[in-house]
Amino acid sequence: MTALFKHKWNRVAVRIATTCFFLGTLLMLTALMAENEIILSVGIAFLVLYIPITLIVLFVLFVNTIAHLKDIHEHVMTMIIVLMNFPIGLLYINFLNS
Repeated sequence: MTALFKHKWNRVAVRIATTCFFLGTLLMLTALMAENEIILSVGIAFLVLYIPITLIVLFVLFVNTIAHLKDIHEHVMTMIIVLMNFPIGLLYINFLNS
C-alpha cells in the first residue's frame, strides 16, 4: 500500500492509520471476548491518544498538500485513508456498548 505514495509524510500517515486500525480492531475483539474492564480502559486510552495524533497528522498532510499541489490526488487519498478510522472507531464503540 505504501508503494502507491511517493511523499514521505503520506507513507507515514498510511502506516499510522493502518497500525491504529489493526490495534483498535484487536482491542475491540479482545474486549468483546474477555469482557474485562481493564481491556476496555486500555482501548479508551488508545482512543484518547489516537485522536490528537490523527489531528496532527491531518494538519501535516494539509500543509504538505499546500506545498505540493501537483500531487493533490495522492494527498487527498491519504487524508481519506486517515479519516476512515473515525467512523470505524465509532462503530467499534457501538459494538462495545450494545
